[in-house]
Amino acid sequence: MPHPRLTFHGAAGAVTGSCFRLETDQGQILIDCGMFQGSKTEKELNYRPFPFAPKAIAAVILSHAHIDHSGLLPKLVRHGFTGTIHATPATTDLAGVMLPDSAHIQEIEVEQFNRRAARRNRDRVEPIYDSEDVDACLSLFRQHDLNDWFVVLPGLRARFWN
Repeated sequence: MPHPRLTFHGAAGAVTGSCFRLETDQGQILIDCGMFQGSKTEKELNYRPFPFAPKAIAAVILSHAHIDHSGLLPKLVRHGFTGTIHATPATTDLAGVMLPDSAHIQEIEVEQFNRRAARRNRDRVEPIYDSEDVDACLSLFRQHDLNDWFVVLPGLRARFWN
């Protein structure tokens, strides 16, 4: 590949679901992996398969912990991502609260949906991810202080700054 390629997989034409894939000769990374929020139609996007192979992603740079930037990281892990998630200490701490809460909310909403579906003889659904996926996801976080350069992939560096 002669030049890096950036593909928008969310937050394009909307303000939710931030997810950008950067493809380089050294590998693929994501900048954010956020949940779609808002209308029912937008929320349904969270259940679709990723438009890329999660196993092919080498790393994630997480800009901040808001769910529309971090909320699909456990789903990414559930579907095969095993790379590093780079974040600041503050982002890591907040994600450690927000992602388990997100899994809990999904489990409750899916349980309610499935009760209604059973009464209407409809198929059950599964949560996008669960607490085990969140635990596996949080184990992949690596912290970097603001303004400190770090290697994302060989030949690709990044830093967090305000």
